[in-house]
Amino acid sequence: MSSSSATSYEKFDEPFARIYNESLGPGYNELALPTLEKLLLPYVPEGANILDLCCGTGQLSQWLLNKGYQVTGIDRSQTMLEYARKNAPNCKLILGDVRFFELPPTFHAVYSMGLGLNHILNLSELTGTFHNVYNALHSNGIFVFDLRLEDAHNRPSWNGRILGNIKDEYAWAMKNIYHPESREGQIYLTIFHLIEKDCWKRLDTTWPVIAYSKAEVQSALEKVGFKEVNVYDVKLDLALDTEADMVCFVCRKLN
Repeated sequence: MSSSSATSYEKFDEPFARIYNESLGPGYNELALPTLEKLLLPYVPEGANILDLCCGTGQLSQWLLNKGYQVTGIDRSQTMLEYARKNAPNCKLILGDVRFFELPPTFHAVYSMGLGLNHILNLSELTGTFHNVYNALHSNGIFVFDLRLEDAHNRPSWNGRILGNIKDEYAWAMKNIYHPESREGQIYLTIFHLIEKDCWKRLDTTWPVIAYSKAEVQSALEKVGFKEVNVYDVKLDLALDTEADMVCFVCRKLN
């Protein structure tokens, strides 16, 4: 068995993209689909132009394409986008960082599901992301995204939780740790993947996350111009998943 420590996102991109495509992504989508059906789709026109922020491997984009919407996906991972091209071949895909993208105001809606925005590690860059989204929306456009806020990170449903799976060609394990004094969390991920018969490679990485407060996020949204900011608890308000300790923000560009 060979061992290697992954010190860059690029090293980890290939095996993680496969795991996300086959396991994590579909799991997130089980929650994302009914969320968008409740909070987004009733408020956009038929055939609306929609931007999928942190689109991952594209299954959610394809679901919207099947409903007749026009969809553009953006993600920073080239390997994720390679899977997305297969899963959503008619989706326009952009390789880019959501903190820095610039698109004209051509979208009726923008969404980000799967807690991707928790990986933006300071409020200034999160505000910058909101500014980019605002500029990409039509007047009266809607922005929907999910986050795990600071109190939820400290619950047993996240802090200390271990996930994983074993397949014929790979195995993975993930553990979450949260530090309430700094509001920082770490996702520790280990993957073993088969290189050739009886030869496995180990990759280890740690991904940081930040636990924002609801007030911080609302203030950042309002700072860039969003109005009618509403917050929905996925468990209490939407009744979608008893273990989903996250909220969804819904806001509009009204000018």
